[in-house]
Amino acid sequence: MTKIQPIALVSGATRGIGRAIAQGLAQKGVKVLLGARNMQVGHAVAAEISTPDARVEAVELDTTHQATIDSLMAMIHEKYGRLDILVNNAGISLDFYPDIPVREKLSRTLETNVVGTAALTDAMIPLLEKSAHGRIVNVSSILASFTSRGQADWIYKDVAMPTYQASKAALNSLTLSYAKLLADQNIKVNAICPGLTATDATNHYGDRMPDQAAKVAIKYALLDDAGPTGTFANEEGPLDW
Repeated sequence: MTKIQPIALVSGATRGIGRAIAQGLAQKGVKVLLGARNMQVGHAVAAEISTPDARVEAVELDTTHQATIDSLMAMIHEKYGRLDILVNNAGISLDFYPDIPVREKLSRTLETNVVGTAALTDAMIPLLEKSAHGRIVNVSSILASFTSRGQADWIYKDVAMPTYQASKAALNSLTLSYAKLLADQNIKVNAICPGLTATDATNHYGDRMPDQAAKVAIKYALLDDAGPTGTFANEEGPLDW
C-alpha cells in the first residue's frame, strides 16, 4: 500500500525558525508549502531546503492580507484537496522600537500574531477536516505564561515586552478555543515555545540555533493520534499557561 505523503503549510517560513521548521518537516518526508511574502525569496529558500523525497513549494502568504489567504486556500483545495499540518509561525515583535507609538505597535503586533493567525487557521480548517490526522501548531512563547510571570525566581522575571507578551497570551487563548472546537474532527491544536533563538528577530542573540528551536514544532506537527491537544509545551515538556 502506498503511504500518503503528509502536506504541511508553514507561515513565515523564509527565514529563522520558520525556515528551520519547513526544512525539518521536508527532511521527514513531508510535502511543505513554504509561506512567503516575497515569492522571489520564497522560491530560493524552497529550492535550498527541498529533498529528493520532498520538494518544498513556495506559496504566497501574507497573513495580514486576507486576499493572499483566500487565494492560497483555493490553490491548496484545487491542487491537493486537503491539508494535514498547519504551522502558524508568522509573527513580529516591536517592543524594542521606541520610535513607534504604542497604539501602532500593539495594532501591528496583534494584526500579525493574533488576527492573521486566526484568519489563516479559519481559512484552512475545511482543508484540515479533509485530513485523517489534522494538526495545528501555534508558535508561542513562554513569555506569555501568566503562571511563570508570577514566579519570583523565574529566569525571565525581568523581561517586559508588553505588546509581544500580550499577543502571545492571546495566541495561547486561541489555541485552547480551537482545540475544543476541532476535537471532534480529530484535529489536534497545540501551542509550542521554541525558546530564545539566534535569529534576525533577536539580533542573533545567544547560541541556540533555529534547527534546535524547530524540533518541538516538528514533534507536535507529526503527533500520532494518541498525542495531546490543547496543550502548551517546549522541548523539555509541558508549560503552564
